[in-house]
Amino acid sequence: MLKLQSKEFTAKTIEEALEKAKKEFEVQDSELSYKIKEEGTKGFIFGIGSKPYILEIYINENFLINKIREFLDEILTYFDEEIDANIKAFGKTIVIYLDGEGLGKLIGKHGRTLGALQHLIMIYVNRMTDTKIDIKLDIGEYRKKRRRKIEEIAEQAAKKVLRTHENLELAPMFSFERKTVHEHIRKYFPELSTKSVGLEPYRKVIILENHKEYTK
Repeated sequence: MLKLQSKEFTAKTIEEALEKAKKEFEVQDSELSYKIKEEGTKGFIFGIGSKPYILEIYINENFLINKIREFLDEILTYFDEEIDANIKAFGKTIVIYLDGEGLGKLIGKHGRTLGALQHLIMIYVNRMTDTKIDIKLDIGEYRKKRRRKIEEIAEQAAKKVLRTHENLELAPMFSFERKTVHEHIRKYFPELSTKSVGLEPYRKVIILENHKEYTK
């Protein structure tokens, strides 16, 4: 579970400590988690000998999920179609899956709109926390289909390098596409190497034989 912001709170009860945290952090109940640092006791008659609870209370991943949902809802109002968002957190990675009608507009040519939207969400989220959060956005299983296509491109390119013994520079790709190329070559073509060059959004992959160097 993510800890986006934490602080110790002291109170007579757990509920009272959580209420204090909710007001201070300005969040909902579901966006808070806690760990008891010291158990409270009621004490004897008239509360003599009582001890307060000390809790470490922190904002959890539900806060980010809710904020992303609000952010997406605002963007999706510009599209006529009904689009559903399924958002889940896995450690420091948040996976967003969009499904519905007319998804082509959201994907864009060669996935450019999808990539831009993912980049926007990542900037938005990482401005709210000191913890680096990775965002993975998929629309109508586009990435799964795109991955298969990229693997085909990597396969054909690798065979050409082995046949011609010349370095091959692929077209600019998104980071997840470049990662797919690196993984495919490493797994199926151990005699070849890959490296990414250039600056976003024009960063690309070079495929070359292990004994060769890349020169511009």
